[in-house]
Amino acid sequence: MTTHSFRSLVVTPNATGADGVSSLSRHVIAALPEPVMVLSLHDAVGDAPLRRSAGGSRLRFLVETAALAPRCDRGTIVVCVHVHLAPAARALAWRGAHLTHVLCGIEAWVALRPAETWALSRGRLVAISAHTARGFRAANPAFADAAIEVCHPGLRAAAPVCDDAPAADAALIVGRMSAREAYKGHDELLHIWPRVLARRPTAQLWIVGDGDDRPRLERLAASLGIEAAVTFTGRVSDAELERRYRGCRFFVMPSRQEGFGLVFLEAMRAGKACIGAPGAAQEIVRDGVTGLIVDAARADDLTEAIVKLFDDPLLCEAMGRAGEARFRAEFTDRRFAARFVPRPALDLRCAPALRRP
Repeated sequence: MTTHSFRSLVVTPNATGADGVSSLSRHVIAALPEPVMVLSLHDAVGDAPLRRSAGGSRLRFLVETAALAPRCDRGTIVVCVHVHLAPAARALAWRGAHLTHVLCGIEAWVALRPAETWALSRGRLVAISAHTARGFRAANPAFADAAIEVCHPGLRAAAPVCDDAPAADAALIVGRMSAREAYKGHDELLHIWPRVLARRPTAQLWIVGDGDDRPRLERLAASLGIEAAVTFTGRVSDAELERRYRGCRFFVMPSRQEGFGLVFLEAMRAGKACIGAPGAAQEIVRDGVTGLIVDAARADDLTEAIVKLFDDPLLCEAMGRAGEARFRAEFTDRRFAARFVPRPALDLRCAPALRRP
């Protein structure tokens, strides 16, 4: 087997999926000094030179970890994107590699197992939001005084789009529909939509995404008599997703347990106002400036916020413009790379390769 040198190594459950951890992993990979090796637990096994995938096999993952560990030294950056894989990341850094653990939402809001506590006791801790850091500390009192850097993710800054076409009378939500993680706000939106229609008869709700909970949500929409006003698109292409962002009136995701919310950045990049819930969304959406923050448990308040943006297109557009400006100033991939990669690691970009094939 041919080996390849690398300066950075990313340990992740998966880097090729449509889930939030995969998306975050891809952004981390793009931010790090090249070449970047990726070690993933669940991605399909392939033959890419800088990819090591276990295909879901923990035994194979351990074998790949053991094979890569001797090739990591003080010139290597190791980044772990999930706390459950932290022991493997620490093993990879045993020769002195620069180690970073990323805390990325609900995965980090549970009590760590002893091996994970040991692993996270060494290395840099980075949370994708202050909300995530608070949840991690609450679940793991041993880290109450640990230094945790907050580093908000970012997205590629798309070229400005000159589109004078009027937006549809539609609100958009984008997110996985999982019966195990039913916290994105789909239920809350469907339950209040009859109230929205009573005040705004033309209001549409576009639901983009898929998951095992979608059939139940479709039945709920039918039982509420609102199926004509609700569109379940399923998973869509990147081009279609961008068209939905550009074509909606505003974006809404009143998620109760979001660790960050890359979809808010996607909406802001498209120049759309956002409605989010208290928590991580408050670190992205400026209430009253780029959108509205509403407690999804308060059905009347959520209804009022949605009707307000439908009924006041000038306010909605102004919030969208402010959101796009905030995205370009704070949440691009370049800003993320500058925040995420520590200065000693940045110096490695120009350093000679420290490992040989």
